[in-house]
Amino acid sequence: MDDTVDSLYTAVKLYLTQISREALEEKEGRRWTDIVSFTINLEQVGDIVERILSDIEDKKIEKGRNFSEAGMAEICDLHARLVANLRLGMSVFLNGDLKSAQELLAQKVLFRDLERAYADSHLGRLAGNTVESIETSSLHLDLISDMKRINSHVCSIAYPILEQAGVLAHTRLKPPETEGAPGRRWSKGKPKTA
Repeated sequence: MDDTVDSLYTAVKLYLTQISREALEEKEGRRWTDIVSFTINLEQVGDIVERILSDIEDKKIEKGRNFSEAGMAEICDLHARLVANLRLGMSVFLNGDLKSAQELLAQKVLFRDLERAYADSHLGRLAGNTVESIETSSLHLDLISDMKRINSHVCSIAYPILEQAGVLAHTRLKPPETEGAPGRRWSKGKPKTA
């Protein structure tokens, strides 16, 4: 099906490039950009899914291996969340609802945290010598990481809506601390350049 996705992506891209962005009003120009961006993300999702299926066939099915029960439960949980986020993302894309866009971004953070927790849980099963986990370790870790990447592509549709509403933070980085910051020494309460 990746070939079908690629064909549709190409058709949408070619159609949109025939429309001059400069001839569009500002709102239509933003929507043009949103459509191009979302189609690029969906095409990349298709590529990831194609690779995932190939890996599952090569590393699991052909070798007769199975995920551990706990590992499979984690994969199923992430998959269900991914499908729900895809549905929410499509709704955000079609309706541009701010509240739904905020929920989608919150789900992205939750998904990232779950992926980390499930990777740690998998490493715990490895340490406990769970045979299924040992046999499928790289596939399991790659799969949950790839699902996180897919989720990020899906959730990206929220950013233009959040940015336009002025509710998107510029960065997730914490502001630098002034005391003890690299390149500064403190003497009698005043900074001196090192």
